[in-house]
Amino acid sequence: MPLVRLSRLRSQLNAIEVHFNDPELFRDSLISLFLVYENKKGSTNIWLRKNPQFSTYHTPESVMAELESRLTVLARLNPDSALTNADNLWKTPYFEPKKAAITLISNLADLYDNEFLQRIQNWLSIDLDASLIKALVAAVEIRPGLLQDKQWLDFIKKWLNSREIHDIKLGLQLLNRTLSHGYHNLPLIFSVLTPLINKPPFTIQKDLVTVIQELIVLSEAETASFLIMTGNLFPDDENLKFLRKCIPLFDDFFQKEIRGALSNS
Repeated sequence: MPLVRLSRLRSQLNAIEVHFNDPELFRDSLISLFLVYENKKGSTNIWLRKNPQFSTYHTPESVMAELESRLTVLARLNPDSALTNADNLWKTPYFEPKKAAITLISNLADLYDNEFLQRIQNWLSIDLDASLIKALVAAVEIRPGLLQDKQWLDFIKKWLNSREIHDIKLGLQLLNRTLSHGYHNLPLIFSVLTPLINKPPFTIQKDLVTVIQELIVLSEAETASFLIMTGNLFPDDENLKFLRKCIPLFDDFFQKEIRGALSNS
């Protein structure tokens, strides 16, 4: 792996920065930089480990950190070019260009919320490397206003309504992160979750319980009422068994309330 000299790297980034308004040249220059610092022997870093469906240049973290710092400034100064470059880089089937694309859209001004959310919706996929999924979700979390946006919840609902277990698990993880930022419309969340309570597959139950824990933080009383309601809607043994797993999450008062209501179902 080539030695990373900070002064040399910054000169290289200066040369690349000149092409920021020329998407094709900017992308090609950036890829050339990744090739210069490519570590063909791979890396022990978890976020750079090779995945059969995922290519990487194994670029050193120090290079990525310096690049992302530069892209942050460029995105804020020239958001229109940032969007074009981000789209261009995302098409490149390597980790580093995609990570650079996420950095660009993450630093757009609030005026570009719609363009930002559109790309998140288009890019977020279960097939992505886990670290890219994490980076995309983190990009949303630094724009808390979007977490309250109906478009965002509609996007999560698409995952939750999937027939694929891994899609549902990702949807629940996204919902959990959203709730942790204080989502206020709990009745809407309950309406989204209700179908999942009906005989939830064992493989999603842990994620579902995590979401219920976040709901309790937001409103223990409303969440208790939600579990009681679902117990009345779906009173078969399999559903009641899952709901009873959730009872210890509540304080003593609500435990008694839920247990008593479910015993009558």
